[in-house]
This record gives sequence, structure tokens and C-alpha cells, in this order.
Amino acid sequence: MLEAVFNPENAVFCLINRILDLILLSLIWALCCIPVLTIGAASSALYHAVVKAVRYQRSYPLREFWKSFRLNLKKGILIQIIWMVPAALMLAGDAPLFFVLLAGGEVQDKVFLVFSVLKLLILVGMLCWIYPLLSRFEESVLRLAEAALYLILRYFPITLLSVFLLLGAALLLAWEPLLVAVIPGPAALLLSILLEPPLRKMVRYEEMPGEDSDAWYMGKR
Repeated sequence: MLEAVFNPENAVFCLINRILDLILLSLIWALCCIPVLTIGAASSALYHAVVKAVRYQRSYPLREFWKSFRLNLKKGILIQIIWMVPAALMLAGDAPLFFVLLAGGEVQDKVFLVFSVLKLLILVGMLCWIYPLLSRFEESVLRLAEAALYLILRYFPITLLSVFLLLGAALLLAWEPLLVAVIPGPAALLLSILLEPPLRKMVRYEEMPGEDSDAWYMGKR
């Protein structure tokens, strides 16, 4: 009886292990976000560790997190700095007008409101795609940004769901900061369910690994 309960292959035991892995990754992510400029690299590492080590059970969560964090630190910081420029401009320019446009009854008010919402979706959608791309592909920042923009437009419904997921997680953390121990990991897991199918399609046919390769990123076991 006890052997069955504590068997590593036991479904309940595996579920508990995955929950603990997600909590541990959430806490490590929070620690790595303290310098602020490292939020992007930490988010990329979190996504990588959740997909490879938690979902596909390839390697260990902490090992994969630190490996990805160190590898993508410089690019992650650069991407975050570049992203913060239009974000600051939008905050300074669009935010004060948003509620005015929302209350306005003119047609042009509604048109400008729609454009403002679309800009916000693209801006946040860029975060949803570019850091998972950074965790997966060794490309320049420009190529990653181009790929992210393509994915935003090509898979707009998925982008929309991803934005709502990201904003929901951010609101929960703003409401109760202690939830940082449980929100980031599961949020990355849910995000990966949305993003992994399109990301797998981006692997070129000629880059497909052989049968003996560890094709974890293709969802293979």
C-alpha cells in the first residue's frame, strides 16, 4: 500500500511534484525580478523551465531556469529596455485620453479609442510572444521582434487570450503581492498551452531533429 502511495509514477505523487515545481519556479522568478531590468530574462527562463521541465518532464526545473536565465540575460534586458520606451510613451500620451474618449459620444472618439486598445493589445501581446521566442530560438533581438509581431497578427485570437491571461495575473499580483508564490508558474503553464502549438510550427522542416535527438520543444517524449 505504502509503495503504491509513494511510487514516483503515482498520478497524485506526480501532480504534487509538479505543483511544488511551479511554486519553486514562481519564487525564483520573483527573486530574479527584483532588479526590475531582469524581469524579461526571468520571464523567458520561467517559460522555458515550465515547458521543458514541468510539462515535458525533461531535466530539472531549477537547472533549466538558471541555464536559460544566464543564456538570455543580455538580450532579455535589451528587449525590456526597448519595450519600455513605447510603453512609457503610451502611458504618457494615451492613458490621459482613454477615459475622455470612453465618455465621448462622437464617432471619432470611438475610432481613436479602438486604435488605443489595439496599440495596447500589440504592446502587451509583444510580451506574450517575444520572451517565449527568446527562450526557444537563438536569434537577434530584431528577428525576435519581427517574429513576435507576425505571431501577434497571425494568431490574434490566441494573442487576445494570452493578453487577458497576462493582465489577469498582473492584477492578482497587484491585489495581493503574496500570490507571487503561486501565480507566475501556473500562469506560464497556461500561457504555454496557448503558445506552444504556434511555436512548434515555427521550427523549419530542415531543422527538425533526428529520431535520436531530444525533441522536447516539439512536444515529443
